[in-house]
Amino acid sequence: MKLAKKIIAGLFVLSLIVLYVIIYAVPNVTGALTQTEILQYGNLKTTDNVNCYFVRNEKVYGAVRAGSINYYVGDAVHVKKGTRILDIAYFAQSPESEESEYAGITARLGDDVILLADFISEFNGITSYFIDGYEYYFTPDTMNGLRYDEVSELGIAPENVVRDSTAKGEPLYKICDNREWYVVCWVDAGSVSKYNRGKSVTIELPLGDVKATIMDIVEDGDKWLITLRTNRYYEEFARVRMAPATVVTSNYSGIIVRNESIAAKDGQIGVYIKTKNGTYVFKPVKTITTDGQNSLVEVSYYYENGNRVDTVNIYDEVLKAPSHD
Repeated sequence: MKLAKKIIAGLFVLSLIVLYVIIYAVPNVTGALTQTEILQYGNLKTTDNVNCYFVRNEKVYGAVRAGSINYYVGDAVHVKKGTRILDIAYFAQSPESEESEYAGITARLGDDVILLADFISEFNGITSYFIDGYEYYFTPDTMNGLRYDEVSELGIAPENVVRDSTAKGEPLYKICDNREWYVVCWVDAGSVSKYNRGKSVTIELPLGDVKATIMDIVEDGDKWLITLRTNRYYEEFARVRMAPATVVTSNYSGIIVRNESIAAKDGQIGVYIKTKNGTYVFKPVKTITTDGQNSLVEVSYYYENGNRVDTVNIYDEVLKAPSHD
């Protein structure tokens, strides 16, 4: 009989320990029983990670004859119309033809390379000695017709063409109009709703951020082509063709709320705020932007149809994942 009582007492104590662990220890580790969140002020960005392709009004120049090169202007220099870029001392007799190290670039340029006897700038712009042969493939006139499947297969590798001498027809330099230039990229169908013609975005590039305006949005199979226009300075503007980038379509400040905490009541979206006496009251919210998991909402109040609507404040305690009416 005493043994049975000891067993029962032991089981009772064990049950208390298990119950304590369930009620206190588990929530402290996992947050399983946490029902609320404290609203905080912060920033919410909506972004897309893409490969950007630079599009410019640019002209590539080459030599009508073989000769030795004398440079007057360096790379990435802003020149005015009429500036002499370089001179060539033409050979009295062209050397025996050898395979050009720029044969690939020359072939891609085709008849579009401008062959000059003198090398005086025809317009204001930025000099560049980095040429890829796609200068007339990526142009403002052709960019809306670019297709992802084709562009993604291009072997784009700009080459520095500075050297001591040139063969006939080889590319020597290019000049890029920097008053306005363009960027194209592709986004998935699930992201295209963030883009609207005329909207301003920020392109976060390896060497700095560039503000741009969305020009056009073109369907391209299961992707969408986004064309952007800018007049901002970028260090490698005339040097590179492609760069990894993050396009920031929105970046706002306000109160951040988990989307799972937003509910609907009588056709109005809002959250349930915990009062001092432990009850919950519904407060409408107005969403500024969302990234799919969190939403940034107006603070304190907003206006709807000319009427002021009181809403959430910083440090309000909000019910997580409420049941929806």
